[in-house]
Amino acid sequence: MRALLWLFLAAGDPRAQLEALKARRAAEEAAARLLAERERSILDTVGEAEEALAVAESEARQAEAERARSERRAAEARAEEVEAQARLEARLFELRPRLAARQRLGRLGELKLLVGAGSLSELVKRHAMLDRVLKADLLAFQGAREALLDRERARSARQAEAARLAALAAAARERQAEAAAKREERRTLLGAVRNARALHERAAAEAEGQGQKLAEFVAALPPPRAGAPAHMGFAQLKGRLPHPASGPIEVGFGRVVNPRFNTVTVQKGVDIGARAGESVRAVAPGRVAHAGWFRGYGNLVIVDHGEGWHTLVAHLASMSTAMGEEVQAGSLLGTVGDTGSLKGPYLYFEIREKGRPVDPAAWLAP
Repeated sequence: MRALLWLFLAAGDPRAQLEALKARRAAEEAAARLLAERERSILDTVGEAEEALAVAESEARQAEAERARSERRAAEARAEEVEAQARLEARLFELRPRLAARQRLGRLGELKLLVGAGSLSELVKRHAMLDRVLKADLLAFQGAREALLDRERARSARQAEAARLAALAAAARERQAEAAAKREERRTLLGAVRNARALHERAAAEAEGQGQKLAEFVAALPPPRAGAPAHMGFAQLKGRLPHPASGPIEVGFGRVVNPRFNTVTVQKGVDIGARAGESVRAVAPGRVAHAGWFRGYGNLVIVDHGEGWHTLVAHLASMSTAMGEEVQAGSLLGTVGDTGSLKGPYLYFEIREKGRPVDPAAWLAP
């Protein structure tokens, strides 16, 4: 026990080690809670974790965007305060010689100036001159007062925005920490599924069942609406279809043996090793028959190419099309992600003829 404690202390800062262990333990406990109900579906549990993560990340993005807007407003308020200060200093610079002249003139200076006039016309001129000087001084005082008020308003706005910015920054940090915790929970959950044979077998069985439901769903898709373009000629594209996303085929069509657990699953499509965030495009013209969430497949887009041919792309991070939309070969359908995936980001791709899956490798161009 002492040797173990010594090794622990020697490995680095014990406080940092302790915090890391606490964080890991919290993630493990969260994943354990998610898996506590043994009768619950693993796919549903993963879906719930993904939904919670999506909500947390969306709130984090909104908080960060609001913080950025507040930061811009704070910068504008600082600039307004600097401008108002400059105007005030300019007004005071104009007033200084006038105030100095009035001080030298004294309280009786104006009266002496008027009394010293040699004639009535000279008196009138001197009075008019003094009146103009007085009005100019009043205008200068008024300008200085307005500049002072502008500066105080700008200063108050800057201080209020600074306080708001601090609160928003704290909220953004809190939302980001929440998203990070949700992401760790999901990662731990997926790790448990991948590493525990019983969980892996349950997930594989559920995925197999969902594959059958997907086949039934595709077979039941409604025919194109009257007046919609009739797409034809998909069958002639065999061996010439562009890849929906760049990347190698990592898992092929048909029977697949898991090397870790020696379990056998049947692939109705292929797994393409595309990077997260990469564009996913239609391989041929068609109409979007489905664009939405499908249990076990995450964000799923199905394109109807006519004459009973469909292509499917699954686990998308985002979708850029909608049901009923006409697409051409190369049209953007979404981006590569890991929604509904038990093994990280990749693109799942299927081709079906009248509901029956066919090997996409034979259809894709080399």
